[in-house]
Amino acid sequence: MLRVYHSNRLDVLEALMEFIVERDRLDDPFEPEIVLVQSTGMAQWLQMTLSQKFGIAANIDFPLPASFIWDMFVRVLPDIPKESAFSKQNMSWKLMTLLPQLLECEDFTLLRHYLTDDADKRKLFQLSSRAADLFDQYLVYRPDWLTQWEAGQMVDGLGEAQIWQAPLWKALVEYTAELGQPRWHRANVYQRFIQTLENATTSPTGLPSRVFICGISALPPVYLRALQALGKHIEIHLLFTNPCRYYWGDIRDPAWLAKLVARQRRHSFEERDLPLFRDNQRAGELFNSDGEQDVGNPMLASWGKLGRDYIYLLSELENTQELDAFVDIPPDNLLHNIQADILELESRAVAGVNLEEYARSDNKRLLDPNDASVTFHICHSPQREVEILHDRLLAMLEADPTLMPRDIIVMVADIDSYSPFIQAVFGSAPAERYLPYAISDRRARQSHPVFAGVYQPAVVAGQPFCL
Repeated sequence: MLRVYHSNRLDVLEALMEFIVERDRLDDPFEPEIVLVQSTGMAQWLQMTLSQKFGIAANIDFPLPASFIWDMFVRVLPDIPKESAFSKQNMSWKLMTLLPQLLECEDFTLLRHYLTDDADKRKLFQLSSRAADLFDQYLVYRPDWLTQWEAGQMVDGLGEAQIWQAPLWKALVEYTAELGQPRWHRANVYQRFIQTLENATTSPTGLPSRVFICGISALPPVYLRALQALGKHIEIHLLFTNPCRYYWGDIRDPAWLAKLVARQRRHSFEERDLPLFRDNQRAGELFNSDGEQDVGNPMLASWGKLGRDYIYLLSELENTQELDAFVDIPPDNLLHNIQADILELESRAVAGVNLEEYARSDNKRLLDPNDASVTFHICHSPQREVEILHDRLLAMLEADPTLMPRDIIVMVADIDSYSPFIQAVFGSAPAERYLPYAISDRRARQSHPVFAGVYQPAVVAGQPFCL
């Protein structure tokens, strides 16, 4: 069975996983536990927390969702290869061979112009890599598009991009067959996999006894359907970090609503005979009888689009068991107030238009002027940002003896651009101010200086190389 656990705290979800592992031990002591994760950083954190609980963390596999799903294809379906012929790397090299042969076709006029003056084939390599990455995303998020393109059909409403993408994908599939490689890929094997599991009267051999899914913010719809079918034969525990205890799959961003109102006014002004909504049935769900809508918590509505869509997908799953493990947040500082409002799907925003309305607002809260739970620092450079960060961390560790460096995570939009400054500030600190640190999710040439030293001269010389 597929069980979905909701909690606003990741450590609670991890404790639930510990409890299940300890209570329901696997029949085969040599069978590994399988925990799907989103990154190696999450896998390392889970290993540390599990080892603290059990004294050791061994015989645990931490695959990524894509590799796990394909492994299940191989175990359930007899003719699926262990490695897909439509992996991103394989598609890149095949497209490098195919594109020059297709450029004379009228559909590829745009690409033909782009690849002019490309004697060293750099543009061809870059274009092939980008197209392979695009097709790889389609395999996960838009498999229906690829199925239609493979059948020689166009997808309604996609515009001009599919003029060359559709024939390129079809040519890629045909070229793969000419090479004698299986034509199976994620887009055409999903339904077969799901139907096989749904029609099976007994559990197929080779399936794991149970699977945990932890630390993944969202899964594609096709992954969820595959896991749901798999859950009819094995135990699947999906541990979802949910900031709100109530259903919020239908809340709307205020900015989106403002654009919708502007569009409605423009639509009325131009008096065009066009539908305002693609789905007229949902139009009545957006506003109440007074023409207003309660957006719930505006921060959650604005910043939680990915989670909102995922909540909706989870609610659509059938034959699943949902369990809540939310933890109440005491509103004792600004950060906890914000988190508590999100948890309860409340909005304390004051929308007054004059001083009188602000003065009589019942939603106001008294804040401590010395409250530093949320702070903003305006810095003139990335290095200054890191310097202030280092000072703040030292102050926090000194003020709270229970706080440990392993309890702290620092997030940035582009870790590669900040890595030199982090190493300069944290790495050169004197012994009395030194903080242990590690930088995750860097590119290979950033994390390995030797590789960077070889890579850069090769790029400058413009010559191909291999290691």
